[in-house]
Amino acid sequence: MTNYNKLSYQIKRKLSTFSKKITKGISIPKAKFVFQMIYGLLESKSVQLSNISRGLNENISLKKTIDRLSKNLKKFDETLKINENYINEISSYINKDTIFCVDGSEIVKHHTVSFESLDRVRDGDTGEIEDGYHMFEIAALTNKYKMPFSVYSKIYSSKEKDFKSENAETFKGLKFLSEHFGKLGVKALDRGYDNNKFYTYFAEQEESLDRLYLIRQ
Repeated sequence: MTNYNKLSYQIKRKLSTFSKKITKGISIPKAKFVFQMIYGLLESKSVQLSNISRGLNENISLKKTIDRLSKNLKKFDETLKINENYINEISSYINKDTIFCVDGSEIVKHHTVSFESLDRVRDGDTGEIEDGYHMFEIAALTNKYKMPFSVYSKIYSSKEKDFKSENAETFKGLKFLSEHFGKLGVKALDRGYDNNKFYTYFAEQEESLDRLYLIRQ
């Protein structure tokens, strides 16, 4: 019979180790908050703050847990540092055989009217135009792990003040790859990126045969 208490402890210990690596250089209270959010997300399998709070199962009222996490989220300002630490951790797995899967998507919010900068997006499942947000993701598929892991992720709205275009958001992600991983890996893009703006960009980046782009037609 599986010893679930021992398994749970091992998972929590590995999660704690991972959290310490990505929060290196930030204050202890903020690092603790990051660990609690990651653990709560995994335990509850939900992104709702109330469910994350339930996942923590603290010996205080649920309302107090929700209020604390909400206040910490509102004032959290270490995103860039965490991203930097995360990239440093995964860099050793990236090599010339890595496939970077580049694709845009969306998050549909069927039942909300109060989110900031709520956009109108095309639901990829139904083809209908719904309330939600655009999403751009780059995941790395390596020869070390069967599952890909996220390298770059951005949720954005066309109603934000600094929004330029969907293409501009894609270029930000591609430039992020170049800045952090140079010419390593193969960039695989879905159809929709087969327009002249992207071909021109790829041609400018193609300084040698070490850099390769694949686009589905």
